[in-house]
This record gives sequence, structure tokens and C-alpha cells, in this order.
Amino acid sequence: MQRKYRLRRETAYQEGLTSWVALCDEPTFRDFVCLYLAEGYKRDRNTVSLGNSDPAIVRLAHLWITRFTSNRVAYGIQFHADQDLADLRRFWSDELKIDPALIKFQRKSNSNQLAKRTWRCRHGVLTVRVGDTLLHARMQAWMDLLRASWV
Repeated sequence: MQRKYRLRRETAYQEGLTSWVALCDEPTFRDFVCLYLAEGYKRDRNTVSLGNSDPAIVRLAHLWITRFTSNRVAYGIQFHADQDLADLRRFWSDELKIDPALIKFQRKSNSNQLAKRTWRCRHGVLTVRVGDTLLHARMQAWMDLLRASWV
């Protein structure tokens, strides 16, 4: 069983390598890979996930993640205690053109400790996440190729 899934991951990685040149011709693909390299969740080989408070970054992550997977995509907002959850859900569902009910909430752990803060994530931090081992393998290939292009 382990061998079977390792071979699937290796095949997906190879697919990532072979698709790189064609995908780089598409606007924003390299931007997405660069953002994922810097901000994406890479600890779990079964997950592709990127979170940010900037709507443009989240829209870009959403565009490419949903394009590359057929698995169910999950959305989660980290928010501060004083933020209006209905407004956050409405904002992000409008930004991503998704059903508001798909967005789950997670209170930020430092939520009550920033009372004198001069900044805040006005719309919280939205994470776009999918459980997709093969997409993660392709992402790894694309990140490796992007890094190699910098040398």
C-alpha cells in the first residue's frame, strides 16, 4: 500500500515538472507558486493551504487551488474577538464568489491581547485549504522549479 501511494506521489511530482513551462505562460501562475512558497502550508504532504488577510492574495490562491483540484475546498477565517462574524463571512464570500456557509471561523489566539494595537486584519485572515496529496506533490515540483530559476 505504501509503495502504491509513493508511486502516485512521484507520478504527480513528474506531472508538475512537465506542466511547468506551459503553466508559466499563464498570467499569475508563477505569482501563485511564489506566494505558496513564501506563505503556503507545507508541513503535511496531503494538504495544500494558503492563508492571508490581503484579498488579492486570497483570490489568487483560491483561483489556482480550485483550478487544480476536484476535492472539496475548505475556507476558514481567523478573527479577533471584536470583529463582526457576519460581516467577515459576507466580505470573503463576495470576494471569492462562494456560498457564505462554506466559511468556518477560528478565533485568533491573541485576540484579547491586542487591545492597544494600531493595526489589525480588517477582514480577518482567510485560509483556502484542500486535502489533495497529488496536488501537493505537483506544488512541490513547481516550487522546486521556481527556486531553481532564481539561481
